[in-house]
Amino acid sequence: MEKQKKIMVPKKETYACAFTSAPIKVDGFLDEPAWEKAQILNFIRPVTFREPISKTEGRLLYDKEYLYVGFKAYDQDIWSYHTERDSITCHEDVLEIFIKPDPVAHPDGPDPYYNFEINALGTVMDAFNVKRGAAGNYNRWSSWNCNSLKVAIQIKGTINDWRDKDEYWAMEVAIPFAGLPSLAGKNPRKGDNWLFHLSRYDYSVYLPEGREITSCAPLSKADFHFYEDWLKLRFE
Repeated sequence: MEKQKKIMVPKKETYACAFTSAPIKVDGFLDEPAWEKAQILNFIRPVTFREPISKTEGRLLYDKEYLYVGFKAYDQDIWSYHTERDSITCHEDVLEIFIKPDPVAHPDGPDPYYNFEINALGTVMDAFNVKRGAAGNYNRWSSWNCNSLKVAIQIKGTINDWRDKDEYWAMEVAIPFAGLPSLAGKNPRKGDNWLFHLSRYDYSVYLPEGREITSCAPLSKADFHFYEDWLKLRFE
């Protein structure tokens, strides 16, 4: 009998989120000098921690008003059709952001975190999750919208045509601190720590199983809401 290889769990690193005083234009190009200095996060598969077929890179920055998130998602088959806010975008090609400003778990009361799931058309599903597991209906937390959220997409390829091979799609997001209810108007300061991870669903005719899910965090199970495995976000 062949001996199974032991899976090596990647070390959960703290992401040092750099502050920028220079303006960031949210256009999907990630071409400002500040982005060049931001640490790149490479995505891996949950549970197995293997490198994905579809490579994804993520990075973060912040200023006095926004948390900025940039993605570059390599993809030979880019597609999305939902255009209505809070559609179930995770059923299409989607890039996702999960943030938990309060890194402490609160088992006996509200324990808020946020997720943003944005497809290749720029359609946003955003949710203010007051308590994990307490929503019996998809619409309970997604009825919240993050005011003044900014999203921009750039596509290198032809969206919604599986007959040709695409190259990648890039996304730039600006999440306003003022739009996050749990912060109560208190923006993060240098030295503050949050929890976060960035994730992706890729559906493609070029993938062996037709779908691949990945994250920048070493998730011990295929559950993007399992914040016990998320990375620490430290504001520099």
